[in-house]
Amino acid sequence: MLKNLLMVFGILLSCNLFSQEVHLEGKIGTTEDIDIEGINIYNLTTSKGTVTNAEGEFRMLVSLNDSLSISAVHIQDKKIVIGNDQIKTKKIIINLSEKMNELSTVTIHRPLTGYIGSDANIIPVQAVLTATSIGLPNADLPQLSKTRRQLYAANSGPVDMLINALSGRTKMIKKRLELEKIHVLTLALLDKFPETYFTDALKIDKLQVYSFIFFCEDDPDYKIVMKQNSMEIIEFLEKKSVEYRGK
Repeated sequence: MLKNLLMVFGILLSCNLFSQEVHLEGKIGTTEDIDIEGINIYNLTTSKGTVTNAEGEFRMLVSLNDSLSISAVHIQDKKIVIGNDQIKTKKIIINLSEKMNELSTVTIHRPLTGYIGSDANIIPVQAVLTATSIGLPNADLPQLSKTRRQLYAANSGPVDMLINALSGRTKMIKKRLELEKIHVLTLALLDKFPETYFTDALKIDKLQVYSFIFFCEDDPDYKIVMKQNSMEIIEFLEKKSVEYRGK
């Protein structure tokens, strides 16, 4: 009698494990410097999917033995089967690697001459497929930076907007976006004025040039002045150099 009860209990437990749905919390792991945002996670068993956030995290409903497909244009596709460990812990880490694009073999029917100019016309070249060449909508629009995509995602809906505003994440992303804008202005400044200008004309020590530039970035008028003509930028830099040397 006891043996039969144990058998029935075991069967019921197995059935419960197979039918149990859990909210699985997953994270993409990688040893390579690849973008882990926007990776597709698709449950082949239930035909439902989601995408990873900026930290490579995702959340979805799964059951035991569900098959998950993980894919993106820049990573090697991967398939995994949900096991007992994932059902019990409700967590999973998926390690991915970058996709290597292999070049197809090119057969040359005419002998090469050794001269690059003429040989370039012999070797067949296939046109590169791009979003623009195949006519995808909005293909010509400039690609958003990662920070701008994060800001867009943080304000994509009323619930997300409220949560991110209360947590301070939206404020942090906006600050990071502002720093990116300043960085672009500074790169333009360094393109326009060589390091010798700072050392010879402004009398800034060679080892302190970048310290001086950071000092200038802290000025409230920095962003406005950097968009003006060269004469106004020079006047600003001369004024700031006097302040910097007098610190």
